[in-house]
Amino acid sequence: MPRRLLFDVSGLIGWYAYFRHPSGIQRVTEHLLGCGPIQGYAHTQFVARALGSDVLYAVDREALGDLCDPERRPLGIARLRGIFAQSMRFASPGKLRRELRSFHLPYVIGGALRLEAATEALFSRRLPGRRPTLRTIPAPDASDAFFNPGDFWCHDGYVASMVEMSSRTGMRFVQLVHDLFAIDRPDWTHPQFGHVIVGEFGRLAPHVDRWLATSKYVRSTLSNYCAAHALQERPIDVIPMGWRSLGTPMGDGEREDREVLGKYRLSGKKYILHVGTVEPRKNLGLLLDALRDLRQAGAARVPLCVLVGREGWRSDAIRRRLQATRFEDGMVVWLKDVSDRELGALYRSAQFAVVPSTTEGWGLPIRESLTHGLPCIASRAGGMEEAGQDLAAYFDSDDANGLKKAMAYWIDDEEALQRARTRLDVHFRSERESPGWDAAGAAVLRAAFDTA
Repeated sequence: MPRRLLFDVSGLIGWYAYFRHPSGIQRVTEHLLGCGPIQGYAHTQFVARALGSDVLYAVDREALGDLCDPERRPLGIARLRGIFAQSMRFASPGKLRRELRSFHLPYVIGGALRLEAATEALFSRRLPGRRPTLRTIPAPDASDAFFNPGDFWCHDGYVASMVEMSSRTGMRFVQLVHDLFAIDRPDWTHPQFGHVIVGEFGRLAPHVDRWLATSKYVRSTLSNYCAAHALQERPIDVIPMGWRSLGTPMGDGEREDREVLGKYRLSGKKYILHVGTVEPRKNLGLLLDALRDLRQAGAARVPLCVLVGREGWRSDAIRRRLQATRFEDGMVVWLKDVSDRELGALYRSAQFAVVPSTTEGWGLPIRESLTHGLPCIASRAGGMEEAGQDLAAYFDSDDANGLKKAMAYWIDDEEALQRARTRLDVHFRSERESPGWDAAGAAVLRAAFDTA
């Protein structure tokens, strides 16, 4: 029997059913599913668990591939929404009632009325071609490995269903962990959402056969969790996170960048960039305070600050501050709905990036900014130094003066900023120094099948 890798995209489909732009977990998942080793392994099967069901169904590779193509990404999202509606027909009434939330109703109704093609057409604004019928996969067995890329809380009933399937079939369960903030720092997470994550993680953890972590920092926190809960010791591997980023220009990159800057009224303006959902652990108050102090100290060349990210849990404090100060007297721009292609243009056109988070499991915005040739200032907390390595400038996350000095250095000394850019350019000219995501995909396969 071939050893199948069942790559779970339940959370990816659930996310894009309601959102157009990815957060960090979706970005990493898309990099992994599109990398050479995962695509090249003959027995990789992309699967999802249907809401209110105990079955896994096969997910169209073409739709997933479209997510990684900036030109076709909207079509891929529309296709996944059609798949989500169609999958509702796998649900059993009893389980569906227990898992159903009000926001699921349009998809439940669409699935029952067989309107998945209309759902896809609605969101793609074009008539879809003929699509294959959604089918369940043959039941897993002990030779198969099931890989969840980090979104195990995607919907109620998911963990219980997967644990039961793993126990019944003997399939190997491989779990990627991005962070444990909901457990270690519940004040950083919405109470209802955090409660779900904590509870579901506790149910899942005893049944994981192999752990993967995004950084040594996450591996350490996960190891501590397992020890504190007397869980059977299982290997925890750190996957080598890649450097290739989203937002690559298609065709005339300079023209594309000009169009994006014009759209957001940034043409000809100097700005620093922060990317990430606006929430307490992003430490944006420290960044805004530092910029205010620099302006008050007479640094006339302090650039605009562009915040890119949706409103997250407890973002109201930042929103109220910006409203009360008229967006820091016009010096802050908050962009909440930016596509990946637009984000690439914003990276490429910025002066430098700042990631002042209190902590991160790894630090995708750091890695993305550096990949785009954009110098980055980041805090030292969590796994962020692992993301930036020796290519970023660092400060302590509670050191406002350290952040001000780091920003003032690049604001006041254009030659120093240019040297930082040149260093990144030289670094990434070497293919050896800028690996893609193939090494991460290979690590997933090694963990799945316990190979050296």
